[in-house]
Amino acid sequence: MIEFVRGKVHAREPGKLVIDIGPLGLAIDVPTSVALQAPPPGESITLQTHFLVREDAMQLVGFATDLQKRMFLALTSVSGIGPKVALKALGEIEPGELAGAIVRGDIARLTKLPGIGKKTAEVLVAHLRDAMGKSAKSGAIPLLTPSQRGTATAAPSSANGDAILALQALGLDAVRAANSVAKAEEALKDTPFDTSRLVSEALKRI
Repeated sequence: MIEFVRGKVHAREPGKLVIDIGPLGLAIDVPTSVALQAPPPGESITLQTHFLVREDAMQLVGFATDLQKRMFLALTSVSGIGPKVALKALGEIEPGELAGAIVRGDIARLTKLPGIGKKTAEVLVAHLRDAMGKSAKSGAIPLLTPSQRGTATAAPSSANGDAILALQALGLDAVRAANSVAKAEEALKDTPFDTSRLVSEALKRI
């Protein structure tokens, strides 16, 4: 129904962008990596989109590329994976690497993604392996191994991306925010932490 949205960034939040399209401001749920890499407020952006209609809600989701959108639709076709889990997964892995893990049956890699346990990962592989393999052979989907991630933009961890966006919302530029979060992650590497703890530590290192 709504295949893409083109407008100006009005606001950026973890997992969400508000896009100014003139008389309207559209709230679009996106993978964390898309929000992190979006231009600052006032600059133009184009997102591939998919409009979800459920009994209790309507939701517009957006993606940086058509491939990312197709991987979202593939994920949500699998029992046990809803839009929220699919968006979080795509915020932490490149579509090509995800496709490669599915084709290889790499359960260990898939279970590292948020919201995907062993049983769901096994269902994911069983449901999508053949389709992903055919798409790869036709060239529609590139298959990447973890060692090939350097050829694509690395997706940040959910906590990392959310912390950087939070610091940017406080007025820091992207470079200072990313550097502060990197220092905080290093300081916390031996202890469990969430986004709130990471932001708190990053603020000490600005």
